[in-house]
Amino acid sequence: MSKLDYNVVMFTDTHSHIHFSNEFPDIEQIILRAQESKVSRQIIVGCTPHDSLVALEFVKKYADKNFWSTLGVHPHNADECTEDILKKFTQIVQENSKIVAIGEIGLDYFRNLQPKDLQQNAFRKQLELALKLNLPVVVHIRDAWDDALEIMKSVGNTKVILHCFTGQIEQAKIAWASGYYLSFSGVLTYPKNDYLREIAAQSPADKVLIETDCPYLTPQPYRGKRNEPAFVVETAKELAKVRNISLDDAANLTTENAKTIFGIS
Repeated sequence: MSKLDYNVVMFTDTHSHIHFSNEFPDIEQIILRAQESKVSRQIIVGCTPHDSLVALEFVKKYADKNFWSTLGVHPHNADECTEDILKKFTQIVQENSKIVAIGEIGLDYFRNLQPKDLQQNAFRKQLELALKLNLPVVVHIRDAWDDALEIMKSVGNTKVILHCFTGQIEQAKIAWASGYYLSFSGVLTYPKNDYLREIAAQSPADKVLIETDCPYLTPQPYRGKRNEPAFVVETAKELAKVRNISLDDAANLTTENAKTIFGIS
């Protein structure tokens, strides 16, 4: 990829929670700092049925911004993934072009706030919904790689974003073979994570994304502070370093990938 003019290069935060009003009471300043840092696009990710609606309303409120949102039930809230909710999600998607994915969904056996069978059922049903609606899925996996990968394989989803990827090389290879996208967060910048930087270096160029997961997972230069979309540039810097490309190219690469998988302009 040729050197690009940084003045026209923009970053994309593919996993943002700036609709969390308690965490972001200074939302106007947050949005301004993102714009000043050339973070021009954000995917606002829902975590529960209610939170997904809040995310959508947030995107509608800032209709002049390049914001899109998702609908999903996080594994921590798997008991809320009812048939009525799935029907409601279907209707919302059909009525709103700003919904670009089903997520955040998945399995979390680390905190294990819901029974595993309930998590798996909610995960499977939402994967099936995404297939029906022809949408990508934003997937959260923690200490549940074998089950999550097997369920996705059995359902047949190919438009998959592995949010905040922290798996090992074995899981990365399965993801690459399946055509999944790996999304790297501020965790990529943490000193101890050489293994993750090696995975980021080896990942197929057309399947790499960056995200903040703000307000969580603040990149190393800002550790101890609340994360925000402007800080996704730090993850892009680390990605550029390990892939031996310019920051401009890292921005352009990950933005083009985001535009492809989410179908955004």
